[in-house]
Amino acid sequence: MLRITRQESPSETTLQLEGRLTSGELMALDEAWRSCVSTERRVVIDLAGIRFVDAAGAAVLRALRQGPIELTGCSPFVRELLEENVR
Repeated sequence: MLRITRQESPSETTLQLEGRLTSGELMALDEAWRSCVSTERRVVIDLAGIRFVDAAGAAVLRALRQGPIELTGCSPFVRELLEENVR
Protein backbone atom coordinates (compact mmCIF):
# COMPACT_ATOMS: atom_id res chain seq x y z
CA MET A 1 0.00 0.00 0.00
CA LEU A 2 1.22 3.49 -0.88
CA ARG A 3 0.32 6.64 1.01
CA ILE A 4 0.90 9.99 -0.70
CA THR A 5 0.78 13.20 1.32
CA ARG A 6 0.91 16.52 -0.51
CA GLN A 7 2.59 19.46 1.23
CA GLU A 8 2.54 22.96 -0.22
CA SER A 9 4.88 25.87 0.34
CA PRO A 10 5.05 29.14 -1.60
CA SER A 11 7.79 27.87 -3.92
CA GLU A 12 7.34 24.09 -4.08
CA THR A 13 5.06 21.11 -3.74
CA THR A 14 6.33 18.04 -1.93
CA LEU A 15 4.79 14.61 -2.32
CA GLN A 16 5.72 12.51 0.68
CA LEU A 17 5.51 8.80 -0.15
CA GLU A 18 5.16 6.09 2.47
CA GLY A 19 4.87 2.32 2.16
CA ARG A 20 5.40 0.23 -0.97
CA LEU A 21 5.77 1.53 -4.51
CA THR A 22 4.65 -1.30 -6.78
CA SER A 23 3.09 -1.58 -10.22
CA GLY A 24 -0.34 -1.56 -8.60
CA GLU A 25 0.31 1.84 -7.02
CA LEU A 26 1.75 3.63 -10.06
CA MET A 27 -1.55 5.12 -11.22
CA ALA A 28 -1.96 6.97 -7.90
CA LEU A 29 1.61 8.30 -8.11
CA ASP A 30 1.09 9.34 -11.74
CA GLU A 31 -2.05 11.31 -10.87
CA ALA A 32 -0.34 12.94 -7.88
CA TRP A 33 2.78 14.19 -9.66
CA ARG A 34 0.91 15.29 -12.80
CA SER A 35 -1.38 17.48 -10.71
CA CYS A 36 1.70 19.14 -9.20
CA VAL A 37 3.72 19.94 -12.32
CA SER A 38 0.88 21.97 -13.75
CA THR A 39 1.26 24.46 -10.89
CA GLU A 40 4.59 25.76 -12.29
CA ARG A 41 6.32 25.29 -8.94
CA ARG A 42 9.20 23.06 -7.98
CA VAL A 43 8.04 19.47 -7.35
CA VAL A 44 9.84 17.23 -4.87
CA ILE A 45 9.06 13.58 -4.18
CA ASP A 46 10.23 12.55 -0.71
CA LEU A 47 10.98 8.83 -0.63
CA ALA A 48 12.11 8.59 3.01
CA GLY A 49 9.02 6.59 3.96
CA ILE A 50 9.31 4.05 1.13
CA ARG A 51 10.07 0.52 2.37
CA PHE A 52 9.87 -1.39 -0.93
CA VAL A 53 10.04 -0.61 -4.65
CA ASP A 54 9.46 -3.18 -7.39
CA ALA A 55 11.00 -3.05 -10.87
CA ALA A 56 8.10 -1.07 -12.34
CA GLY A 57 8.24 1.47 -9.50
CA ALA A 58 11.99 1.89 -9.92
CA ALA A 59 11.58 2.47 -13.66
CA VAL A 60 9.02 5.21 -13.04
CA LEU A 61 11.23 6.89 -10.43
CA ARG A 62 14.18 6.85 -12.84
CA ALA A 63 12.01 8.47 -15.51
CA LEU A 64 10.66 11.10 -13.11
CA ARG A 65 14.18 11.95 -11.99
CA GLN A 66 15.07 12.78 -15.62
CA GLY A 67 12.21 15.29 -15.82
CA PRO A 68 11.20 18.28 -13.74
CA ILE A 69 10.92 16.35 -10.46
CA GLU A 70 13.50 16.10 -7.68
CA LEU A 71 13.72 12.91 -5.64
CA THR A 72 14.86 13.19 -2.02
CA GLY A 73 15.12 10.96 1.03
CA CYS A 74 16.23 7.84 -0.85
CA SER A 75 17.28 4.94 1.34
CA PRO A 76 20.37 3.02 0.24
CA PHE A 77 18.02 0.33 -1.15
CA VAL A 78 16.08 2.81 -3.29
CA ARG A 79 19.23 4.65 -4.35
CA GLU A 80 20.71 1.35 -5.59
CA LEU A 81 17.54 0.60 -7.58
CA LEU A 82 17.65 4.04 -9.19
CA GLU A 83 21.28 3.58 -10.24
CA GLU A 84 20.80 0.00 -11.47
CA ASN A 85 20.39 0.83 -15.16
CA VAL A 86 22.88 3.70 -15.18
CA ARG A 87 25.97 1.47 -14.87
